[in-house]
Amino acid sequence: MKMKKYSPLKEHTDAKLRYAQLYLDALKEPKVVGSDLEKAHQGSFLFHLNGVVDAFLAEINELYGLGLKGKHLTIDHLKSAKPESKKSLKEVKKLGKLLGKKNWLAELRSFDPNNVKPAKKGKKSEVDKEVSNLVEEVVIIPTNPIMERFEDWQAKMRRLISELRESALLGSGKAPKK
Repeated sequence: MKMKKYSPLKEHTDAKLRYAQLYLDALKEPKVVGSDLEKAHQGSFLFHLNGVVDAFLAEINELYGLGLKGKHLTIDHLKSAKPESKKSLKEVKKLGKLLGKKNWLAELRSFDPNNVKPAKKGKKSEVDKEVSNLVEEVVIIPTNPIMERFEDWQAKMRRLISELRESALLGSGKAPKK
């Protein structure tokens, strides 16, 4: 494998992670909260974070010399392709599992921030109301479940790509010499 072809693919994957982080950081700005800009940044964050997987599939294709064309860079096509070593691609298997119904990556791929329902508030007693009012006066720390989820996905994606990239480099025999 020529690093000349692989390096731009790796950089594209890394750029997608950086772009997602830029939008995640922008979502933390108070002036963005509740505006159209917030929805735009959420959409951009999701676009780039989802794009990390697609970009990484191109890395796997190059590392293992599979020769698949762009439109065929899918988990299913990569699963059926066999590298020269005739080994199955454990990185593709792991991505396939994470895209299963009950995993964070599947949730990310299908997430629509426009369909998030606000949390239901339970009834409070008079004492709870007084304590709540006092607490709100002292400190107001809004929590945003979407932001928490986005931050979690970003962290998991960084770890996943790092882990899978290292595995693919070793599995393909293209790991840098120490």
